[in-house]
Amino acid sequence: MRIHFLIFLFLLSSIKIFSQDCPQPTGLFTDNYTFNSFNTSVKGNWDSLLGTGVEHFLVNYRHIDSLQWNNLANLDSSDNSKVIGLLDFNTTYVWRVAAYCSENYLEASEWSVLDTFTTLEYVECPSPTNAFHDNILVTQQTAFVDLNWDSMSDMGVDHFLIGYRMLNDTSWDYLSNMDSATTTRTIGGDLEHDSYYEWWVQAFCSENQSYYSDWSSLDTFYIGDFQPQDFTPEINIELSSLICEDYSDINFVTEQGLNEPDIQSTVLSSNIGSIDLENLELGQNVGNATAIAGINDYVNNEYSLVVGDISSATNSVEIDLVLNQETDFSFSITNLEGGGIEISIISPSDDNSYTSGNSLDLTLTDIFINPSPSLLQFDVTIFSELNDDYFNQFDFEIDCETNSLSSLEYSESVFPNPSSSHINLTLEGMKIVKLYDVSGQLLSNVETTSKSLDVSNLSPGLYFIEIQFGNKIISDKLIIR
Repeated sequence: MRIHFLIFLFLLSSIKIFSQDCPQPTGLFTDNYTFNSFNTSVKGNWDSLLGTGVEHFLVNYRHIDSLQWNNLANLDSSDNSKVIGLLDFNTTYVWRVAAYCSENYLEASEWSVLDTFTTLEYVECPSPTNAFHDNILVTQQTAFVDLNWDSMSDMGVDHFLIGYRMLNDTSWDYLSNMDSATTTRTIGGDLEHDSYYEWWVQAFCSENQSYYSDWSSLDTFYIGDFQPQDFTPEINIELSSLICEDYSDINFVTEQGLNEPDIQSTVLSSNIGSIDLENLELGQNVGNATAIAGINDYVNNEYSLVVGDISSATNSVEIDLVLNQETDFSFSITNLEGGGIEISIISPSDDNSYTSGNSLDLTLTDIFINPSPSLLQFDVTIFSELNDDYFNQFDFEIDCETNSLSSLEYSESVFPNPSSSHINLTLEGMKIVKLYDVSGQLLSNVETTSKSLDVSNLSPGLYFIEIQFGNKIISDKLIIR
């Protein structure tokens, strides 16, 4: 009697496990074969059973030579695929799917027909080669260095990771976010003077960190001591027009090399000309500027020059450098009482006394009025944060007929030109030398065989010199400083 009862229970459980009403999964196949540095995976697919009363699925899989099944559950009725992961490389597996038509595991379909798949062989992610460094730049507080390796384009690499540390340290610093096209990366900001460092680079052949190469060979570099440089800023001024009483753009450029003392302030002043304050309005755009600073142009900003304030009391205007509707810093322009303008620029502080390289390219548009015909001079004085100073002067001939857009170029028949004391004449023998002012008035008429002429009695400005010898006449401009 006990035996008959056990047989009855077995038959009853079989009916509950394999329900004739719950549909059997069909159409099994695999695709999307992938792998990483640890294991491989495939996606198992079957025909959709949505709307047939199926509540969920169970996936079984095992090594073809194993008797132990692995289960993947929690697949709802809308599923018709499941990623089967953590598999061995180059290995054959079998798998199957059962459907369940209740929330529990009692109303089950028959298992699907077994399907077989073989996983992929492991392919190594290639390691970067030829790791080397160059362009070591030692600044006042730290240092920077370029780290390089061979191109790995079209080799399946997704991105790179750099590790670096001070030699014999136990911990590494890491830099990522370098895509497959990268072959160089500047590091720095935390490097110490008089220290040795080592670094290497690793390739990743997946978007995440799961499939990667071995590290490249180690490369070592040395950070030396800080070597300050002389204060030698390069400056230039250009005007867009040299026509008298015309509006002219003023372009001012200053550049510094690595480890020069930082610029603290810059003053540009002209002897004549003016800013058209009467036609300026608050918020008016009057030009643009580009400021670049730091290693590899760490700062590279393009600003709009906007009128921030106009003062009739001081006859001046404040110009804001605006980026993304925010003012980074400002400078002032003043019309001087005796004529001319003064532009005063105070450089923003960067908490150190030496620059890692910077430039300012500033253009004021249509607010400077050229003077009447004369010699327009711009004096530029630059002061450093270490009390250095640098001076240069730029001369422009303003007249009413010129269409030249460059500063004065002088003939070799009279030199030095400009001059403040005397000039030399290249012509041999007797000659008549005449000097005129800009209005055409004759100032002197000298007949001489001398090759030198005293001009120390002339006031600074523009003059015209005429040299007659024999039947020939040479005319030239003469600048007196």
